[in-house]
Amino acid sequence: MNEKNNKKKIEIFGFHPLLFLSFVVIMILNIVYMKIYEDNKKLWHPLLTPLFITMVLGISLNYIGSKTPFFNKLGFGFLLSILVPSFLIYQGIIPKHIADNFDKAFFNKPGANGGLGVNFSQFFITIVIAGSLLSVDRDLLKRSLIKFIPITLIAITFSFVVSGFLGYLAYFEPDKIFSNKSQGRFWDSIFFVFVPLTNGGTNLGIGGFSNGIYKEAFQETADASQIRSVLLAPLILARVLSIFFAGLLFVLFDKTKYSGKGSLEQKQMDNSHKSTKKPLEHQQIGMGLLIIFALYNLGNMINQVLNSYLDAMVYVIIILLAIKIFDLLSDKYQNAVSQAGKFMSINFTGPVLAGLGLTTDFNTLINTLKNPSVVLIVIASLTVAVITTFIFAQSLGFYPLELSLTAGLCSHSIGGTGNLGVMAISHREDLLPFATIATRVVGPLVYIISTFGFKCLYM
Repeated sequence: MNEKNNKKKIEIFGFHPLLFLSFVVIMILNIVYMKIYEDNKKLWHPLLTPLFITMVLGISLNYIGSKTPFFNKLGFGFLLSILVPSFLIYQGIIPKHIADNFDKAFFNKPGANGGLGVNFSQFFITIVIAGSLLSVDRDLLKRSLIKFIPITLIAITFSFVVSGFLGYLAYFEPDKIFSNKSQGRFWDSIFFVFVPLTNGGTNLGIGGFSNGIYKEAFQETADASQIRSVLLAPLILARVLSIFFAGLLFVLFDKTKYSGKGSLEQKQMDNSHKSTKKPLEHQQIGMGLLIIFALYNLGNMINQVLNSYLDAMVYVIIILLAIKIFDLLSDKYQNAVSQAGKFMSINFTGPVLAGLGLTTDFNTLINTLKNPSVVLIVIASLTVAVITTFIFAQSLGFYPLELSLTAGLCSHSIGGTGNLGVMAISHREDLLPFATIATRVVGPLVYIISTFGFKCLYM
């Protein structure tokens, strides 16, 4: 009888469905109230309100997706978490000023797109990356990086070549704001589609270029916000497609010889770090958070001292790698960081993806989909990276599925939430450090190289 009762018991995020439904009702009433009384600023708390809305949206949409037959294997819940909130804003069901509050006061960093807020996405990603990186086996990390970074760069090089030639063959035409300085179909497809996909993401790449050399080159035809919207469109599409691709790869290859069942390297040591994990201790989460906050601020200061335009996370990752490789922190403290990361990923993955959806312009995404050459280049770039890593994986001692997810899909600048979506859908969360390394290594390199290339061709 107990087994039958357990099977019939339905819970949403641990809650009885009726109780969780009451949260949904409260959220709807809150949104309606803010829609009617738009000028009443007291209805919006800068932290509690967006956290509540994203948690309810993310958890409920992820639950619906996880219960949808067949599509649940493709990560439908995470796709819903991104696309549905964006669509609700596009239709005006969620008011635009609420989306602006999310964009400027909660999800983005101060100064980004007029942002004033807490940059919760950075807060989340920093904790999750630190936790997952310090939970990786040290010997595995040292061995893998020697081969992992080169294959990532090889994959992105193949994507570069194919994107350029495909743009040429598909008669790619850049947006009208760029057309007055066109350098031909090959280079236009590289600098207006491929580079935005791979140059470091929204902050480093697109933000840096739209406020820098692209703005300088096209100041007569467009302002920074227009340039940013056009450059961001292919990346938005790539983020959504990469998560879908990850789900597809999981369905096709997870139960085959090409899967390491979560292990990147073809050796037994891959999962040895799992046995060292200790039971959850609440104080250890606090200890882990304090360590992570200290490391982020240290990385941020290093970034400023070096007068660099790189994201502070580049230096945070370098510090974390040094800590792990040279064993600079005891197992006790590394385990504390790992527990903090696990706490965030379990509770806030869906909500953060919902936040990404609330700050994604659905209209821009639709307009991008209407340009077949852009869609073709984005799909080809991702596909080539996946195929390249899949083919070379076994000769380098990696499992093809795991390498194609990390060095393949995540070689593109799909962002921390994109990386997390790819890893979560494929049930490979423990590989998030490698996904992050792929993104953070390729992004700055493409940014630097494309800066010189753009100046030579367009300025």
